[in-house]
Amino acid sequence: MVTLGNLFCGTLAAIFAVGGHFEMTALFVVLGVFLDFFDGFFARVLKVSGELGKQLDSLADMVTSGVVPGIVLFVLLGNNQQLPYDIHAEFKISMGLPLIGLLVTLSACYRLAKFNLDTRQSESFIGLPTPAMSLFVIVLPLIQMDTDLEFIRSLLANPYFLIIITLLLTYLMNA
Repeated sequence: MVTLGNLFCGTLAAIFAVGGHFEMTALFVVLGVFLDFFDGFFARVLKVSGELGKQLDSLADMVTSGVVPGIVLFVLLGNNQQLPYDIHAEFKISMGLPLIGLLVTLSACYRLAKFNLDTRQSESFIGLPTPAMSLFVIVLPLIQMDTDLEFIRSLLANPYFLIIITLLLTYLMNA
C-alpha cells in the first residue's frame, strides 16, 4: 500500500507538471519520495518483502522519479520563461528541443532496471539515485519562479543550461 501510495503521488505530480503547477508537482514528488523511502522499511518490519514488492517499487519510482522530472524538463525547455505551462502553445515551438528533457526519463528507466539486476547495489548505490535526481529537477522551476535574482531566473530559463543539466543528470544516474 505504501508503494502504491508512491505511485499515486507520482501520477498526481505528472498531471500537475503537465499543467505547469510546479508547487503541487513538488509537493507530490516529495511525498512520493518519502513513501518510497519508507516502503522498504515497512516491508522488512512487517516481513512482507518479496519480488512483487521489488517490482512495484521500481514501477512506482519510474513514475515519481522518472516520468515526472522528464515532464518538468520538457515543460521548462518548451516554455521560454512563460509560466504556467500551456500545452496548446507548445505546438508553436519546435518539439525537438523539449524532447531532450525526456532523456532523464529514459535514463531513470535504465537505471532502475539495472539497479534491480545489480547485486552490488544491495547495501549502497552506484550512480545518482533517481529520487535524488527527481528532487533536484523539481526545484528548478520553483527557484525560477521565486527568485528575485534575474541572473538565476534567466539561467534556469536558458535552454542550453537546461540541456547541460539534463545530460549531466542522465550521465550521473548511470555512471
